[in-house]
Amino acid sequence: MAKKQNPPPPRESVALKISRDEATSRIEDRIAKGIELLSALEYSQESYERSQKEYTLWNDYNKEMLKRIFTTDEISEEYSSWAGGIFSGMPSLSEQVQDHRDDIDQKINRLKSILNKLELIPAACDESQPQTATRAEQKTLSKKVFLVHGHDELAKTNLEIFLSEIGLEPVVLHREADEGQTIIEKFEKHSNVDYAFILLTPDEVAYLAANKEKPDNERTTEFRARPNVIFEFGYFVGKLGRSHTCCLYTGNVALPSDINGMIYKQFNNNNIEEIGYSIIKELKSVGYKIN
Repeated sequence: MAKKQNPPPPRESVALKISRDEATSRIEDRIAKGIELLSALEYSQESYERSQKEYTLWNDYNKEMLKRIFTTDEISEEYSSWAGGIFSGMPSLSEQVQDHRDDIDQKINRLKSILNKLELIPAACDESQPQTATRAEQKTLSKKVFLVHGHDELAKTNLEIFLSEIGLEPVVLHREADEGQTIIEKFEKHSNVDYAFILLTPDEVAYLAANKEKPDNERTTEFRARPNVIFEFGYFVGKLGRSHTCCLYTGNVALPSDINGMIYKQFNNNNIEEIGYSIIKELKSVGYKIN
């Protein structure tokens, strides 16, 4: 007589570890970043390869975030389930880009689906009880924000104007008094802010030393931001954290590859306002009150 099989244990019901409002805000933020990835993707090899790297970071973060805001891995697994296609033969660049675009769009739609059913998922904690104050609630954020820039005066000025219009006070180092200080002393004095904007613009052309003897038309060159901009970028990521550092770029400037987890916001033709909504959303997510 066959031994009777015990039924599998009932699956644990999924619940929210955090408040519904906070979960909504976090998922909306990830959707916005996914939309930025889509808008920045162009039908070129360089754009495709850069987008693949940024997508991997974005997607991995999403999976881990969903594990942390729900009591089980069910929602994260639902988000991660694979439903891609398979190419027959060698796909063209256009086909690869379109397939990559479809992958991003699919993951955005999965996040939207999770967002839509949040109201059906119970909270593990009693939301009627007062929650521990967040960093933004514990501290009044300074309206002064540091603006790191290169040689593109128009892009810098447009960003200054935009930030001033939404009620912030951009700090641009060369506009501050020297007071007999060295550059680094002046920088340290005025970097006491709660948020920084990094403006990457294609100010320099660079190539590897190994290409020095090659003719100009055979060298592999790239456009780069000024070294001081990259230094200050790393400084603020270390001091304020990634969530309080916003990096904007324009043109075909090379993006730093060793600052993992950053989402870069691209604008064109010095038009900062085209990413204005995204900038405001980032500021609000860390506690700034923007009208």
